Amino acid sequence: MNVKILYLFILVICICSCKKKESTNVDNEFSVSDTINIDDQKDIRSIGETLLPESKQKVENWNEYQQLDQLITNFYSISPSEALNLSKELSTITQQLKDSVTIERFTQPDISIRINVLHNNALRLSDMATISAINSVEVKNEIQGILDAFSALNAKINNITKQEKLEKELEIIEIN
Repeated sequence: MNVKILYLFILVICICSCKKKESTNVDNEFSVSDTINIDDQKDIRSIGETLLPESKQKVENWNEYQQLDQLITNFYSISPSEALNLSKELSTITQQLKDSVTIERFTQPDISIRINVLHNNALRLSDMATISAINSVEVKNEIQGILDAFSALNAKINNITKQEKLEKELEIIEIN
């Protein structure tokens, strides 16, 4: 009978010690910190598509685009924490860009969709600044999304400019 009690006692100790180790691992696995842990290494990102000289002339009086272009330049070599710090300004400028389209051709859906995508990415980055459990990879991916959206906007502006130039050349040929 003593042997049975001894085995039972050993069994209870083993079960208790296993449960204690198990709960320790679970606690470590789900711990959440109150601070943002961002790797501050700056990455150099590809510039993507920039405006052609003719396209630059087309948007030279569009102040909100000029402001966005200057701010976006910082995002080509920015650390994740710096990007989070500039995210509110970026979302404000992209909203102003949406609201300030005065060039008749740029009010068409093909441009407004690209501006909306850019603005949504800027808002997402701004929201990331409020999330405590965000990591640098997620921030870097969002920065790349913003740069890709800006490049797509530039590509569309370049295409529109080229198309208008070709249409004018065709009109001249038809007149002659």
